[in-house]
Amino acid sequence: MASAPTRGAYGCNIIYRNFKKQIMKVKISQRHVYHRVGTIEIEIDEKKYERYLYDSKGDGCLEDYLMQEEDLWVEQIHEATDKAELDFGSGCYENGFNEEGNDEELRYDCKELQTGGHL
Repeated sequence: MASAPTRGAYGCNIIYRNFKKQIMKVKISQRHVYHRVGTIEIEIDEKKYERYLYDSKGDGCLEDYLMQEEDLWVEQIHEATDKAELDFGSGCYENGFNEEGNDEELRYDCKELQTGGHL
């Protein structure tokens, strides 16, 4: 039968047991986070994009266009990401990524239109 715990050095509780063999098992775990960043570059027909903007009557943007035309890039980005090397860490705050709580993040950047953001 165990006696009442007493305070040991460093404020730890010590329990004295009357067992002949005193063994404790301690599980130690470590989590490493790795990420991959796939990057592709696609070409967009400017006339088709301008037509999209005209048809949307000023309510369109590149983000919406890319989501509407995801057949231009979705398979390619998955392949590029699968082939990318693993890097240690979450990858947040690199290359415009900043959504720590998400397991996946997708973004676009366009130098010609000086725009970018999350998809």
